[in-house]
Amino acid sequence: MIQQNSFDSFLSKSGKYVIMLLYFALIYFTFPIALGLFLAYILFPIFDFFKRLTKLPFPLIVIFLSLTIFSLVGVIGFLLIQSLLQLLPSVQTTLYSFSLKYIEDPLVPYIIEKLSTILNDITIFLIDTVKNSLNSLFDLFLFTITFYFSLFESKKNRLWFFTYTPKAYREEWSRYFAKAMSLISYFIFVELQLFTLTFILLSIGFYFLSFSAPIMTAFVIALADILPFLGIGLFLIPLAIYHFFVQNHFLALALVVLYIFVQITRQLTESMLWSHTLHIRMIHTFLISAGSVLIFGFYGILLSPIFLVIALKLKQSTIFAK
Repeated sequence: MIQQNSFDSFLSKSGKYVIMLLYFALIYFTFPIALGLFLAYILFPIFDFFKRLTKLPFPLIVIFLSLTIFSLVGVIGFLLIQSLLQLLPSVQTTLYSFSLKYIEDPLVPYIIEKLSTILNDITIFLIDTVKNSLNSLFDLFLFTITFYFSLFESKKNRLWFFTYTPKAYREEWSRYFAKAMSLISYFIFVELQLFTLTFILLSIGFYFLSFSAPIMTAFVIALADILPFLGIGLFLIPLAIYHFFVQNHFLALALVVLYIFVQITRQLTESMLWSHTLHIRMIHTFLISAGSVLIFGFYGILLSPIFLVIALKLKQSTIFAK
């Protein structure tokens, strides 16, 4: 009888996880809808704050703020893509002329070829991103409708979409989801602070090093720094190597010093910001987020906070507790 109860309990728990995996698959295959739900959940406090501040009707607040946010994101995205598409060809031309100058050296052309391949991949990725965004008007329509619908439903209950989950797991799953979304909100807040810090430091450094367009260059590099597996070293280290080979040793050394200073400042700030909220070491946070992106691609950015919550629960369990 005890064995039968244990087997029934195992089936009940395994059934819960099977259903959870099905929901994860549903999120993966309905990404525009899931993105609309998640963004509406995260951004609703901002809309609610302006509603209480201005006392205006909620529909007016939604229309005005959403158009402002979408316009700002569109302008930033356009400027970023335009800057990269203008910057990358000039960098490739410089690398080509540089390789001709040092064609007798077997190591330099090899390094430059690898860097050119990376730049070509980035250029192709940007072009494909623009093409896919233009070809995904239906996905944009689904996202927009879901986003606005979710905002108005959130006035009654921010977790309204858990109505479509089994009642037996609804309370538990909604609690975990709220924790995960709280974590991702804090993650975005931390990344915005780190982006601002990196942008300011790079802008000041590029200005004193007499770079052309120091603010735009700093903006592009700082934005790349928040993306997985990129970072300011992807730009500054090759730039320092280039100036070293063209006998501009002072600028090469200055770029290396700037890179080290920004990295140390950023890491110390990041550790300080996370230590007050997330009791898990930063290397673990990075590995979980990186693994999520590797497995699920761009969707992993949305799923990584959920995996972080699961990691925290496992850490607190008796299996892994010290």
